[in-house]
Amino acid sequence: MRIYLIVLAIISGVPLAVEAARAAIELTPGAWQDTETGEENGKPVPPQITVDCMTAEEARDPIKILTAMKDQAGECGKLDIKQSGNVVTFIMQCGDPQQMAMDMQATYTFINAKHYTGVLTSTVILAGKKTTANKKVDSVWVGACKKENKK
Repeated sequence: MRIYLIVLAIISGVPLAVEAARAAIELTPGAWQDTETGEENGKPVPPQITVDCMTAEEARDPIKILTAMKDQAGECGKLDIKQSGNVVTFIMQCGDPQQMAMDMQATYTFINAKHYTGVLTSTVILAGKKTTANKKVDSVWVGACKKENKK
């Protein structure tokens, strides 16, 4: 969920290409624990564990949230989403390398309604400084949302 939420926060709207025919991926609403591991700039970073609350609307079709952004204006030039069965891939390119730019590729595998995994690579250029990240996320449903983890 952490990467999913970061992507949603970063994207203010982009032109979108989505495969026309796809089976809806449905998740269980509630609290999701995300364990993110990987590296930044080629160096390992400590695992990060977060818990976020997924609403019933988000759980019903998590990909729909991304596709709904196609009509909004924004600074991203590309967001391509493709689904093949239970695997969703996306490529996102935003910004201007002279000021701030982001290039991200991700693949999510939805194992069942209470578990999904993802692999994300990103490059961010800010004020001429390049930062890279290679991350893995393992997200599992842990129960009903508690007051402190609701959005």
